[in-house]
Amino acid sequence: MKSHFGIAVIVVWFALNLFSQQKPTSSRQHEPQPASTGPMTTAAKPDSEDIEQLRGDVQRLRVLLNQMRNNLAFVQTSQTPLKHQFELEGDAWQVIVDQMDRRLKRMESDTGSRH
Repeated sequence: MKSHFGIAVIVVWFALNLFSQQKPTSSRQHEPQPASTGPMTTAAKPDSEDIEQLRGDVQRLRVLLNQMRNNLAFVQTSQTPLKHQFELEGDAWQVIVDQMDRRLKRMESDTGSRH
């Protein structure tokens, strides 16, 4: 289970790192910005490969989250601090998966509106 958690952490870190690179850095804020036709510049537009990779990451995270919750079902029925910790971790991962899903939908709608 630790290896699944480690893989999930790496996938989330990669996805969040990918999105943080799309934001301009403070050194670029003082440079003149070219006029753009939409909210995203050409360099920051997600392409279909990025969208497919993110879709795959979200799907893998959903599978891992389901495995975590299935494993939790086999833990003793009494409410222990350890069981509660696992429940909280599952809830936290659900928030991350939901956030990534919203970003994916936003990316898909942004690319769909340009075509």
